[in-house]
Amino acid sequence: MSKQLGYFDDDSVRDYPELNKCPDCETFFASDCCPLCGKTCPEEMRAGNRKPIKVKKRASGGNGRVVFVPWYHTTWFILLVTFFQPIIGLILAWTGYWKKHWKILLTVLVLFVYLGGFALGVFGDLIGRLWEKETLPVNTGLTREEYVAACNMTDAEALYRNSAQYVDAYVSLTLTVSGIWTDENDYESDYTTYYECQAEQDGKVWTFLVRDFRQSEQFNLTVGDVITVYGQGGGTATIYNYTRGSVTAPCIRMLYLELTVD
Repeated sequence: MSKQLGYFDDDSVRDYPELNKCPDCETFFASDCCPLCGKTCPEEMRAGNRKPIKVKKRASGGNGRVVFVPWYHTTWFILLVTFFQPIIGLILAWTGYWKKHWKILLTVLVLFVYLGGFALGVFGDLIGRLWEKETLPVNTGLTREEYVAACNMTDAEALYRNSAQYVDAYVSLTLTVSGIWTDENDYESDYTTYYECQAEQDGKVWTFLVRDFRQSEQFNLTVGDVITVYGQGGGTATIYNYTRGSVTAPCIRMLYLELTVD
């Protein structure tokens, strides 16, 4: 069958405007009736009356040109640089060939991770410091006058021999500083200073460790100073210094003191 008489075309995208078209079997023909199914061609499907077929554009992966991307604008390199140097990584991303929405996404992620991490670190440090102050093993809720009044002058021998019974109890002793220690085992604390002190009573000398929890009057003590400490019992403490070794003795948690000046 020749093209002038009629034929069936299985390509629905193509059209032959000089021929009639069957609306049922989509055969093109030159006569009034479809040679395939015998249906009479309606007016709207005849040559000259039929609307042209819209050809759909096929998706294309590009225009066929090969674009060579510099190594410093490749995705893997930008992501690697952003991990170590976020500012440089963002500059490479915004000056490269990435689509705009990927650039915006990377910028938001960098701001969220680095600025959010910085804020979290500052907030965590602040919370840590506040928590440490709230959990000090001495009562900071009293005024100095109230605290000193609660501390009774304590028997040195009784405190030395029964330190476990005086834990958290308010105590007061007059002592002579014989050594100054820094406890290097408790490096996370802000209160690592201990004064090795001695109390003389009834011809005997008793050794104590006085841990410095003062919140005010932060003057330094030296060996030979005579002090009256006001604090709370801390049981028996063992402190360690890398250069001096260790010492174990009954402990007083000092919150206030009075320095005896000759």
